[in-house]
Amino acid sequence: MISRRLVRIKALQSLYSFQQGESLSDFQWPTLTPKQKTYFDDTLSHLIESIQQSHDFYLFLLDFPFQLSQYLLEEQALEKAKFYPDQTKIRRLGLLDRMPLVKYLHRAVTGSQRKSFAFDWNQLSAQLDTFYQWMQEWDFVNDIDFFEQPTFEQQQAFLEEFYANLFETKESFFDTLNDYYPGWSDDELYTTREIEKTIQGAQSNGTVPVANSPSSNSEEVELAQQLFTTTAKNSLAYESQISEISDNWDPSRIAVMDLLIIKLTLTEFLHCPTIPVKVTINEYLEITKNYSTPNSSRFVNGVLDKLRIVMEDQGMISKSGRGLRDK
Repeated sequence: MISRRLVRIKALQSLYSFQQGESLSDFQWPTLTPKQKTYFDDTLSHLIESIQQSHDFYLFLLDFPFQLSQYLLEEQALEKAKFYPDQTKIRRLGLLDRMPLVKYLHRAVTGSQRKSFAFDWNQLSAQLDTFYQWMQEWDFVNDIDFFEQPTFEQQQAFLEEFYANLFETKESFFDTLNDYYPGWSDDELYTTREIEKTIQGAQSNGTVPVANSPSSNSEEVELAQQLFTTTAKNSLAYESQISEISDNWDPSRIAVMDLLIIKLTLTEFLHCPTIPVKVTINEYLEITKNYSTPNSSRFVNGVLDKLRIVMEDQGMISKSGRGLRDK
C-alpha cells in the first residue's frame, strides 16, 4: 500500500503544479469555465496516475533480479559456446537462475502489472553489465554461490542484502533510476520498504504478497483526491483563516510551498475526521523539511499551532474513532 506520506507529497506537488499554471484565486467554485474545469480535471488525473506509477515502479524494481538473471543467462550461453569455456564463470553467471524466489517474484510482478505499465528493463539494458560487475564485489555473493541449491531462507536473505547494497552503497544506481523515472527520489523510501516486505513475506510454495495497483476507489487514491480537491476549492477560505490568526502573517507574502502545506494541513484538520491532528502536523512538518526552505519548518509549525488552537477553541475540528481524539 502507498504510504500516506507519499500520498501527501504527491498531492502537494500537484497543487504546486496547479498553482504555477493557474492561480487558485482565479478559480470561482463551483462555476468554473470549461477551460478551468479541463485544467483541474487534467491535474487531478495526473495526480492519480502518479500514485499508480509509484506502485508500478515498485513492481519494476521487484523484477530486477529476474531481468538481470536473463541477461546473465545470455552471457552464460556465449561463454558455453567458447572452445575453452570458463566453468567458474558459467556457474557464477547462473547464480540468480538457481534461485526459485527470483522466478516467483517475476511471476508475481507480471500478474500484477497494469495494462498501461510504462516501465521496461530493455530501456536500461546497457546498464546490466555494470550492475553485474557490482555483484562481483560483494562477499555475500561469493558465499551463496557455494551452494548449488540455496535454501529458500538463504534466497530471501540474499535478495534482501542484494537490494540493500544497491540502494545504500551505489549512488550511481540511484542516479540511473532518477534519470529514468523522475519520481524516484520521492518514492525511494516507500519502494525500498515495500520490496523488503515483499521478499520477507514470500513463501517457498511460490506465494508472493504483492499488493494490487491502487484503483480509483482505493484508500490512497481517495485520500489524494480529497486532499487535492478540497484544498483547491477552499483555498481562499483557508487564506482568510490564516490572515485572522495574526496581522503579521499575510498569505500573499508566504512562500508558495509553505502556504500550500498549511492549506493541506487545514484540509486534514477540517475534512479528514479519522486522521489525528498531531499526526497531520507531524507529517506536514516532515514534508516541509524536505520540500521547502531551511527556515520553513519553524515558520509553518508556528502557523499550524496557532490555527489548531483557534479552530479547536471554536469547535471547528472534529475527530472521531478509537484513539483519534486528542485529549
